[in-house]
Amino acid sequence: MHVSVLKTWSLRTKFMIILVLFILFPLMTFGLLFYQSSKDLVSQRTDKEGQQVLTLVNQNVTQLLKGYESRLNEIYENEDLLKQISPSYEGKAEQDEANDDSVNRFLRDYLRSKDDLDSVYLITNKQTYFGDFKGSEFFMEQYRKHANWEDFISLANGRAVWLPSYELPPNQYNSKPSHYFSVGMQIKDVYDSLQTLGTLIANVKIDALDKIISNVQVSPHSVLFISDHQGRIIWNRNPDAYAVNLSNYSFFTQLDQQKEGHFTQSINDSSYRVTFLRSDYNGWYYFSFVPQTDLNAQTNDLKRFLAATLIAFGALFIMLAAFTSNYITRPLRQMAVAMKQIHKDNYEMTTLTPSSDEMGMLHSAFLTMRGRINDLIKEVRLISNKEKEAEIRALQAQINPHFVYNSLDAINWMAIENDEPRISRMITSLSDIMRYAIKPGEQLVSIDEELKWAQNYAYLQEMRFEDKFEVVFDVRLEERSWKVPRLMFQPYLENSIIHGMETVDTGGIIRITVQSIGSEQEPMLMVMIEDNGSGISPEKLEQIKQRQSHGIGIYNLDERLKMEYGPHYGTSIQSVYGEGTTITLVLPFIR
Repeated sequence: MHVSVLKTWSLRTKFMIILVLFILFPLMTFGLLFYQSSKDLVSQRTDKEGQQVLTLVNQNVTQLLKGYESRLNEIYENEDLLKQISPSYEGKAEQDEANDDSVNRFLRDYLRSKDDLDSVYLITNKQTYFGDFKGSEFFMEQYRKHANWEDFISLANGRAVWLPSYELPPNQYNSKPSHYFSVGMQIKDVYDSLQTLGTLIANVKIDALDKIISNVQVSPHSVLFISDHQGRIIWNRNPDAYAVNLSNYSFFTQLDQQKEGHFTQSINDSSYRVTFLRSDYNGWYYFSFVPQTDLNAQTNDLKRFLAATLIAFGALFIMLAAFTSNYITRPLRQMAVAMKQIHKDNYEMTTLTPSSDEMGMLHSAFLTMRGRINDLIKEVRLISNKEKEAEIRALQAQINPHFVYNSLDAINWMAIENDEPRISRMITSLSDIMRYAIKPGEQLVSIDEELKWAQNYAYLQEMRFEDKFEVVFDVRLEERSWKVPRLMFQPYLENSIIHGMETVDTGGIIRITVQSIGSEQEPMLMVMIEDNGSGISPEKLEQIKQRQSHGIGIYNLDERLKMEYGPHYGTSIQSVYGEGTTITLVLPFIR
């Protein structure tokens, strides 16, 4: 708050505010510290609950995945199947091509009564066997698109590998996109030194994970994620989330193979409390994102209690501070009232509370001051009366203007009789200027009257400066009923002559152009005063526009026109230093 605002407050208000601050500030500080501590406890409790939920989810998912791995091993351990695909088996040559179909039938039969298993593929160097009611083209397209799947399975050297989830677009079997995750392993030839025969892959519907996790929540608006060690989403309630890769976020790269933990993360301008757990079975990460709004909701009761406490104690302390400040400042306010009575010329002493403390000393000093002020006021009134009398005498001594006009008229006839036409014209012009300047009447005059005054003024100035310059009038008006402010030309013409022609020895031109502009519905009058004088430097021109230099008279009309008629009207100045100045006036049509 600005210091000047504090100065306007009464002493009682300042004293009361100081008391309130000294009492309420510690109370509010304690409340905020207590609230912050409570928020930390809520965060710790949320972290603990999140860790418990993720641990339970991890156990259930791991049990599910081990079951699928066991089912994959059942296929691997089928001797009849291995004999049919092994090129080194002695009886292989005697089998016909029909046995290839038996592998496909075996895989299709294997899927029966296994609702969560979508399909099984056995991919060898020469043949692709599959059990998939949709046909093999959908999965094989994904398999070719993800060439690194084969590398992951090869590096495992016969162990089961869990692949990231993938999406199949809508097709004749599913009207919506469907998601799957896969487990794969290499098939070894037990009849030929465990040579690799191919790759066995089982595709699991994402529904298998939905049954375990979809109804699990840490808080009302929490979000659960499962991702692999490279940040690819394995499972989330929102199908759009599968396109997100968590490795693009800094928090994922900082996990550094940690088994579990928690931290606060800001995502899309929202703050989340994040708890994570890493599976020992396959390295998957389980995440719980609890929005800060859920944490805040758990502290709402505490916030309401603290707010009620602060309001109650605050009201009590404000009342106490008001009573204390009133008791202390009441003598001062009584003194202030007595001083205001003197300000209103009321010299009757206001009764003050007697005391022998510092206020009593102030009372005694006030009485002395009151007598001195009374004496000074009498002296000021006496001096003021004398000044008014002097002004009246000065007004009475003023020369009657008619005496001046009659004198100028006599001089004019003497000039005519002595054949001095230039002197006669100068006297006539001066006489007209004086009559026009002090003529009583309205502030608006006709454009013809104003132009006549300007021509007289210009003629006198031309004679004064011995024809150093010439004032040219260019009037382009068909209608002369325009009304303009009286003496409109005076400040602009005077500035062009005094300042513009100051350094001109000969050949100066001041051109005054008067014309109508605008439309028939909104006609305007434009006056341009141009000179070829010395011009105005950019620094000086900026000072004039900012009212920091001479030129106040120039902008008086500008402010008046804008205030009365709008921002479209007023005055503008353009000048080129060393070349000249142009002043443009735009006025409304006034009858």
